[in-house]
Amino acid sequence: MFKPLSDLVKSFGNESGNLLANRYQLVHQIGRGAMGQVYKAIDKSSGNIIVAIKFLSQALLDEKMRSRFETEAKISALLGEHSNHIVKVKDYGIGNDQVPFYVMEYMEGEDLDQLVKKKSLSIARFLYLTRQICLGLECAHNGILINGQLAPIIHRDIKPSNIFLAKNTDKNTIVKILDFGIAQVHDPSQGTTQQHFMGTPEYCSPEQMAEEELAPTSDIYSLGVLMYQMLSQKKPIMAENRTFQSWYKAHQELTPQPLPSYLQLPQNLDSLIMKCLAKSPLDRPQNIGEILRVITPLEREYNKPNGEDNSFGYSAVRTPQNRESLSLQQLYLTSNWPSDKPRKKIVFPCLTDSQEGEFSSLWTMLESEEVNIFQPKTTLCFNHFMFQLNPHPMILWVNLLYNRNYEPKWLPCYLDLKTETGNQISNNLVNKGLYYILLFELGKPTQYKQLLTVKISLDKTKQLQEFIDKSLSFRGENQSELSKITLKKQFESVKNTILSAINKSKI
Repeated sequence: MFKPLSDLVKSFGNESGNLLANRYQLVHQIGRGAMGQVYKAIDKSSGNIIVAIKFLSQALLDEKMRSRFETEAKISALLGEHSNHIVKVKDYGIGNDQVPFYVMEYMEGEDLDQLVKKKSLSIARFLYLTRQICLGLECAHNGILINGQLAPIIHRDIKPSNIFLAKNTDKNTIVKILDFGIAQVHDPSQGTTQQHFMGTPEYCSPEQMAEEELAPTSDIYSLGVLMYQMLSQKKPIMAENRTFQSWYKAHQELTPQPLPSYLQLPQNLDSLIMKCLAKSPLDRPQNIGEILRVITPLEREYNKPNGEDNSFGYSAVRTPQNRESLSLQQLYLTSNWPSDKPRKKIVFPCLTDSQEGEFSSLWTMLESEEVNIFQPKTTLCFNHFMFQLNPHPMILWVNLLYNRNYEPKWLPCYLDLKTETGNQISNNLVNKGLYYILLFELGKPTQYKQLLTVKISLDKTKQLQEFIDKSLSFRGENQSELSKITLKKQFESVKNTILSAINKSKI
């Protein structure tokens, strides 16, 4: 006979009593779902950091549910390493009376369901939140490694209550996707056919209701329902009653209601949402990248960042809009040096929306002799990231072009984490794990001369993610110049150390 979880909490919450896994002191319950309860807790082994702990419901303590619960923890832990928009899982264990639990980052805020019930969202707010939801979903759909192969993750339960809006500052709500409890792992060695229906009928795709094979397009249908609801506080399809049979018929047969005209949505946004709600998976956007190519430019239009700092000759731009139908290679080949940038030796980061998705790049002008030296086949590129939280959260992104027969070339630029552009590029570097360097010749701005592909190691993407996470708690005034000066001094002090380490290695 199991003790009630509330009795266990009392003992674990006693300062002088036992700790869960000899580490966690439970405080009180903060949430409840279909699979279990969530408690606020103190991690006594990590400087009394506040965490959240989810316990599997004692009513579900069979081997099948234990396995699913453990899978949920593993999926969240792996995905959370690569996206700031998926809840981070830090630990997994078995508590008293064999009750499984996992430990998550603790977040203050509310879920999207609570927000949407209070009011419909402005277009600007909608775009800001939806882009973050898409980034989290894109990470899941990109998959995790299983037996050396990427296995896409289909969430299967995208709905408002599984989207958490973590409090940071009024201007910087961070979206986190929760609850991968019924997520489907597309193991390349197996199929993706559902054994039986699982999900929330109001948000499920027609193929999910029919227990057919699923692809990421199933989540995209659910996202369509979610986006419709965020803007209108209504669902695009309503069943006769709340039974499975009624919702099955509704998703299979009923035409979604048009979005209300009073919303005055941009036509491409209206069309995108309705396309996500297509009955056939083939008629929907085929990946999250297609959605981001509409959402991201609109967000830039409706949420223009203020006070972006372009001093020290470093700045951030995006490639011209309305070119997302081109491949990344085509975009780079047809891109000229921006007319608003001086034609001199500067470095600036750029985000490019292409057929393949959104990618980061560094653009720089060099002397013709230098451009000819640093060719892809003979050049190694080393990246290094430095961070300053106070008085302003700022990343110094350093690249070193290295050809052992010539003088090395340093390419430093800043990413201001209090601007939307700085955040977008930083998160893109984490999610993609690679970027490109375009080398232009001085006096020849019409096309780049060399294109270098640079990968970021897993350790450095984790480091970048830590920088992003630390910046979320910052609430000070804009003092970006001071942080830049500090970072520049630190950079000068480590230059020789970096070069020495490179020269000693076997290149």
